[in-house]
Amino acid sequence: MLRRLASVPGITFALFFAWKLALLIFTAQPVPANDSFFYDGPVVNYLLHGEYRNPALVHALPISGGEVFCAYPPLYQFMLLGWMTVFGTSALAAMWLHLVLLAVYALVVLAIFRQLELSAGCVNLAGLFLFAITFHDRPDTLAHALGTFAVFAAVRTWGGSFQNGGDAGPQNEPGRRTARSSNAWPWSCALLLLLTFSTSLQIGAIYALWIALMTAGSTWLWRLKFLWTAVLAFGFALAGLIVLVRFGFPHLWEGFQEHVRITPSVTGWRAPHLDELLKVARTAPGILLVGTLLAWLAVRRNICLSASPAMFTAISGVIAASALIAGCLVVLTPNVVHVANYLQPVVVGCFLMAARDGFGGWRLARAIGALFVAAALLVSIRAVGLTTWGVACVRDVDRRTALARVKTELDALAPGSTAMISAAYLYDAARRTNINWVHSDWPAAPGSPGGEIGGIIRLRPAKFILTQFDYYRRYTSHLRDLRSLPNPPQIQLSDAATIRPPDAFPSLQRVVQHVSWAPVVVNLNWPEQTK
Repeated sequence: MLRRLASVPGITFALFFAWKLALLIFTAQPVPANDSFFYDGPVVNYLLHGEYRNPALVHALPISGGEVFCAYPPLYQFMLLGWMTVFGTSALAAMWLHLVLLAVYALVVLAIFRQLELSAGCVNLAGLFLFAITFHDRPDTLAHALGTFAVFAAVRTWGGSFQNGGDAGPQNEPGRRTARSSNAWPWSCALLLLLTFSTSLQIGAIYALWIALMTAGSTWLWRLKFLWTAVLAFGFALAGLIVLVRFGFPHLWEGFQEHVRITPSVTGWRAPHLDELLKVARTAPGILLVGTLLAWLAVRRNICLSASPAMFTAISGVIAASALIAGCLVVLTPNVVHVANYLQPVVVGCFLMAARDGFGGWRLARAIGALFVAAALLVSIRAVGLTTWGVACVRDVDRRTALARVKTELDALAPGSTAMISAAYLYDAARRTNINWVHSDWPAAPGSPGGEIGGIIRLRPAKFILTQFDYYRRYTSHLRDLRSLPNPPQIQLSDAATIRPPDAFPSLQRVVQHVSWAPVVVNLNWPEQTK
């Protein structure tokens, strides 16, 4: 029975989506992460109050928080605006949108595999790496759906004509051939890549590198005619958009730079730390395994690039992913490595299909298959945590109960009071016009006098309403700092959770996250200010 199921192409994709669907319907997991409202807040505020800005950020980002949100490329917000106009401004509505986008991404991955004629076994083993994708409440989900669609268009452009004996179509000039595919596909690839950049610059850059390697490599390797018009059109369009915003809308550009200055992707050169190496190993073991095996096959001279578009897709993808991983270890912020989660299924599936005859025997092939299964189990740690510990946390305090508690706490605030609130609860708090609701991550801009504690002291909030993740990640230390002040506020803490989440244990904080809706409420009674 299991062997019969394993022979069904895409069965692991179906299991992944069924798991995601059940997790959302029955447990409302994963709980929106600490920065989800950063991106969703301007749309929520526009629909509720008619202003496209995110007031929860105003103390750290005066332009995006107080005037117009321009901290990030806007395509995701446009899609979210249409979605929330129909389905409302709740956190749950946003979670459903991301599930739909994740389904689109998975279907495009299947389309790539079908185009490259992958076997059922390769498709299903690659599908296991989908379980690495556990948190998807940022514009990243849309960016990856668009970027993967661009890769599909590139495969149709460069690989489609090589599926039947390597016929590259009609001659266009001596020694040059063009891929026998619709002229629409190169232009579709350029448009989709431009839309990816319009959603996320970092993710757009990774997919641009992947597709550039496919384009340059196929031109050199298969002597295909380089499609200058589509490539130049993409380059000029991207540069034109940047120039338009930079010089046509300087205030929007300044708002974008305002965000870049305080959350730079480039951190400066550094030596990788042990926890960063472990993070890479836990996040992208499939990429690391493909890179290692490609090097081994190259030494054995068992790679036949010209005969395998699948191998060419895998090599291009693993180079792009490896560049991302290397950057995250030495110069980029480490969290960007999660981009590799979405590249992993395509790279693994294409590699397994293309290299299955290069391992030199069925025993070795089975051993390598077992390595990929082990890698898939490694990336599924968080998925297991959501399904076990997360379910227990939701049975302890579910979403409805948590939001009812948050409503009670907000109702108790005096008009004009300030409350610092975690992202998961801000969707509901944003309806309030009688209090000042501030994102718990953004009481002040990094580098401002006193840092976050200085910002909290200046705001003098009456309450903190925090998720378990935010409380244990940073507010336990913030409360210690507040208690150590010469004239500290009176602090009263109430934790709705009776089951401690993984966030409560330092050794597990980075392994399983965002599984508990239970709020931690901190009431603060500040001393009178001396004049």
